[in-house]
Amino acid sequence: MFKLNLKIAFRNLIKNRVYTAINIGGLALGLTGFVLLLLYINHENSYDRWDQRLENVYQIREFHNLSTPDNKPHWQELNNSRNAAMLKKSIPQFKYVTKVDNDWGDNYSIKTELADPLILKGFVNTDSLFFKVFSYKFLQGNENNALQSPNSLVLKHSTAKLLFGTDEALGKTVKMLTWQGDPGTTYTVTGVVEDPSVPESLKFNAIMHNGEREKDPENLKVTTHCKIYGLVNTSIDTNALNKTINSAHLDYKNQLYGETQNKALSKGKRVPSLKIIPLKDVHANPPFARNWIDKVKPVVALSIFLLLISVINFINLATAQSVQRAKEVGVKKVLGTSKNQLIWQFLLEAAIQSMLALFVSIALVELLLPAFSSNFDVQLSFWHNTNLVIILLQLLSVFIIVTLLAGLYPAAVLSNYNPIAVLKGNYENSFKGIALRNGLVILQFVIAATFIISIGVMQSQTNFLVNKDLGFDRSHLINISTNYNDQLAKRIKKIPGVEYVATTTQVMGNTFNVSEKVVYKNNTFDFNTVTVTMETLPALGVQLVSGRLFSKEYKQDTINTVVLNEAAAKLLGGNIVGQDYDVPDEKKKYTFRVVGVIKDYNNEGFDKTVLPTVYKVTHLGGMSSTNNLIVRFNADNYQHMIESVRLEWAKIYPDFPMIYTSGEDAFQAQILSDKRFMKMITIFSAFSILLSLLGLFTLSAFVSKRRTKEIAVRKVLGASNLQIVNMLNRSFLIMIIVANLISWPVAYIIMNKWLQGFAYRVDMPFAPFVLATVISLIIALFTVSIQARKAAVSNPVKALKYE
Repeated sequence: MFKLNLKIAFRNLIKNRVYTAINIGGLALGLTGFVLLLLYINHENSYDRWDQRLENVYQIREFHNLSTPDNKPHWQELNNSRNAAMLKKSIPQFKYVTKVDNDWGDNYSIKTELADPLILKGFVNTDSLFFKVFSYKFLQGNENNALQSPNSLVLKHSTAKLLFGTDEALGKTVKMLTWQGDPGTTYTVTGVVEDPSVPESLKFNAIMHNGEREKDPENLKVTTHCKIYGLVNTSIDTNALNKTINSAHLDYKNQLYGETQNKALSKGKRVPSLKIIPLKDVHANPPFARNWIDKVKPVVALSIFLLLISVINFINLATAQSVQRAKEVGVKKVLGTSKNQLIWQFLLEAAIQSMLALFVSIALVELLLPAFSSNFDVQLSFWHNTNLVIILLQLLSVFIIVTLLAGLYPAAVLSNYNPIAVLKGNYENSFKGIALRNGLVILQFVIAATFIISIGVMQSQTNFLVNKDLGFDRSHLINISTNYNDQLAKRIKKIPGVEYVATTTQVMGNTFNVSEKVVYKNNTFDFNTVTVTMETLPALGVQLVSGRLFSKEYKQDTINTVVLNEAAAKLLGGNIVGQDYDVPDEKKKYTFRVVGVIKDYNNEGFDKTVLPTVYKVTHLGGMSSTNNLIVRFNADNYQHMIESVRLEWAKIYPDFPMIYTSGEDAFQAQILSDKRFMKMITIFSAFSILLSLLGLFTLSAFVSKRRTKEIAVRKVLGASNLQIVNMLNRSFLIMIIVANLISWPVAYIIMNKWLQGFAYRVDMPFAPFVLATVISLIIALFTVSIQARKAAVSNPVKALKYE
């Protein structure tokens, strides 16, 4: 019986090849988005799972406000380095604890014996216990002694190949410059480890050991921060151990600093300030950014919507062919075929189409993977995936679910025909469920209209951000990754076309926030402090609101004057130019005079408001290392000037190539994720509109067949073709209008929530809602009119000759 049903299924699919192609193509589009999503989710879930021993590794996080985006305390990966000693001493569950320098995104100049220097990232300094905690497979060297000696270096296999062009790197040396003026340190390669087959939350190209991470500052007022990881002996209760760790941490701080300085204890509050999280959860819980689960939620929704539209199309196409299959069902029932056998037959047809659609979708996935990987900044693969078996099992589950969703209802409808009525030519039963089919088409257009509205709102927001007044001029501006060097600055200033050379801790693309307590009229305020030079604010092209900027004409500008942004001035009362405020220190207080107020300028993206900020040239009250050298040019065509800057750089730093970012590139990087998301919405929208169009096409074909005799009678009684087309269009236009009325509040809620993620945003625009309605109506009119005209111009005699 199965063999017979298989033959019938293939014959029917070939006979109705147009419907089959539409079915398979529609399902393939829906499945493609779903398969891409599965690949991404499996990739994100695979972090830090290359060795079973890593299940006992934990990251330690501390609650503090060092270098936070809003200057408020957060749970951070960066710890006071002294916490490692406390954990070793007070928490016996930890077998090993290792300290790892934070990767600030710094570039290192790496020079081998016969090659030019290479700029590389990911050279991370650790203590000697790193490979006791993290399990890596050593291809060369030994994990027990690879980091025992100072200035030792363990390379990833890929890095060793890049530096030396060979697998044999053990014993070779490299000269490393960690900053531009560094004379360099020679490291000896003591090991080569295999690149893990899955991604790592602690990314590195090489582990170096210079001995500094073994030490903690002797002066308690000096704090160094690093990442800390621990390996526990056995499985633990994380919640219980966190309570123990936090208690030990507070006691340790009390012992070091005394209760008077340990504010949490002095107030009698044993608030949590230290905790551990499993290594496998580190990637999913970044300290300041959205985690990948939040990022992928919109894509999950898009993929489900697209797959749902595909399934709806399948159902509508299958039921649209019900009249053609009615006699087949009637004959089979008369010959003794049971209802269950008929259901299995039609489910088999759905399964064949689903399987073919899955094969097509896999081909589309291979085609789209490079673009999808680029969009999410990951490296994905299908056939070379380490989780291929799991993915295939997931696809099998998707195949079964899609087959049941798409095939079960049509199978139930077709198998339920009354054989006597069907063989007499009465197909009335085939029209049962028309309300459901109409509802499915409405649902399709609700999704399509919501997509169109979303595109319009996103485009409005993106245009707003692109054209927004940032408070500074990003054109003709570059930022060189280096601290301020007076000799280099003087050389660059002599280049024709260079207008300003300056430095700052706050520029788009590289910001370092430093919190400072300000006392004004006996009230304390928390400000963000930015270190600048005299030329910084003019170089940025900031907009002066009141007062003046720093100037060499005023000697006190390097002593005790500051410039505030509007947010800070507003906190202090608004009209603040000429007023003084104090910054209390442990030994004394410093008094500063406000000489100017500038417009707030965005430097950290648009998801947060500009912090109240004070700009100062003076060293009083503390300053920060800037690591930004900004250069402004006074001509549109300044590429050749950058080459001149590069030549001057090479004279001072011959072993460290220059790295720079333009102001425009830094700005585009801030809005890149939103532009990528909008691009994805656009692609999904195009697919959903196409599938909705196909769904409408099939339903209009179904309705035309259903009303064939009615149309014939109307024509005989004198109805024109235009009247018939209008009659058939009317019912569909009502459905489209209903779909849009439903989509408006849905789209408004979704887009309003999306806009809430921006500190600076447009008001909800009305035009996209109208545009979505107009577009969907035009699509419906065009699609239905094709089928309606086909029915209108048919010969009424053929439809009525058996009456």
